[in-house]
Amino acid sequence: MRLPACLPVCLSSVALSSVALSFTAIALCAAGCGSAPTGSVAETPVYVLNLQNSERGRAEQRPANLVLSEFSTMSGVTWRTWGPTRATGAGKISGTWCLPECADAPYAATVTLSSVIPVKGKGYFSRYAVTAEVPVRQRPEADLSGVLPTP
Repeated sequence: MRLPACLPVCLSSVALSSVALSFTAIALCAAGCGSAPTGSVAETPVYVLNLQNSERGRAEQRPANLVLSEFSTMSGVTWRTWGPTRATGAGKISGTWCLPECADAPYAATVTLSSVIPVKGKGYFSRYAVTAEVPVRQRPEADLSGVLPTP
């Protein structure tokens, strides 16, 4: 992907009060070099590409069920936060790493989505981290983290 030549100029005009430069500032600058951003970070929707019942995935916000990887799925997720840089929810996790114990009774877990990247004018979470309430012997396999698919 080639960035517009005016991107550095545009970004220098954006107030960078946080440690990380938001994808929104980059996307707005790249889309309208020379024009002032009209929306705030909070106004830009952020999605997760969910492969639940969809081979190609769907852009979703606050999904109740979320495929994290080919090895793990969150179900019954209640999202506590869903913001421009991070989302946190609680639900149940199951996957091949916990079989056969979790097949009928998935474990309680907290999932955090982060590392938003711009794709076709939208932001997508690209990383996940899970902390699960599991028996001690399964702890090394249960605290998961990884890369989420993006379009």
